[in-house]
Amino acid sequence: MDKNLEYARKAGYIHKQIKENIIDYVNPGINVLDLVNRIESQIRTYTNFDSNNPTKMGIAFPTGISINNCAAHWTPNPGDNYKIKYDDVCKIDYGVHINGIIIDSAFTISFNPIYDKLLEASRESTELAIKMSGPDTILGEIGTAVQENIESYEIELNNKTYPIKSVKTLTGHQINPYQIHGKKSVPNFSINYPERMKPDEFYAIETFASTGTGITQEVNNCSHYMINYSDDYLSVSKTKEEIKFFDEIIFNFNTLAFCNRWLNDLKIKNYSKKLKSLISLDVIKKYPPLYDMKGSFISQFEHTIFINDNGKEILS
Repeated sequence: MDKNLEYARKAGYIHKQIKENIIDYVNPGINVLDLVNRIESQIRTYTNFDSNNPTKMGIAFPTGISINNCAAHWTPNPGDNYKIKYDDVCKIDYGVHINGIIIDSAFTISFNPIYDKLLEASRESTELAIKMSGPDTILGEIGTAVQENIESYEIELNNKTYPIKSVKTLTGHQINPYQIHGKKSVPNFSINYPERMKPDEFYAIETFASTGTGITQEVNNCSHYMINYSDDYLSVSKTKEEIKFFDEIIFNFNTLAFCNRWLNDLKIKNYSKKLKSLISLDVIKKYPPLYDMKGSFISQFEHTIFINDNGKEILS
């Protein structure tokens, strides 16, 4: 595990450097496509990304720019012209990996101070969850504390007071090599979940606070995809065309998440049809963006930690 921790520390340092580089760049009027291109270009530069060995180190998953009532899994498709607005609540979620050891970290930016309490609710709750983390910590107990803390907040918008809800349909998660979602979850709500943290485990600790219901729904404009590594994807019968496309996915991404933009950049012909085919076989899973009710706002803060014998180490 020492080598993996070394990789994680290096990836975490890169993640922090990129945040410092972009924090002043994110302002009203910037195009979301320009923002993700800037982030992803820096990840490739700092990790010495090698296009001949694309899964050795580089981008761990598509950069998420989830705005307002979108909680997660939104990245711009080619040609997207959306520009960030002054009243937007913008969640920026990007990942760096070294030899498959992933750093997953996110933060929220808002320009209008009326959202300060919303951001504080998730920021403080993530810090609380990290403080509770360590060997033998019961994951369900973290969920209870996170929900209690987030839902102790309220916010005034347009002369109306809204209770802030913990988003229950998203959780923190264990991270394994080349697997962004391990078997264990870190809930954001009170639940009887007796699983414990153990030494030598990596976790993404993330909390989401919402002015809406705290329940998200999938929307069809999907941009995120990933090999279904929880199943025996290698043994599924495929046509020659499907095998060729599958081999391209494995070569370029392994079991890391990918998006339409990257397939477009690779100039893979008719990738939409091939993607749909492998999704129908359950070889690839799609991860559509997740939205709370219209008109609501969501904030998110996330760090990757390592559980050691004495406690934890914050890596991002």
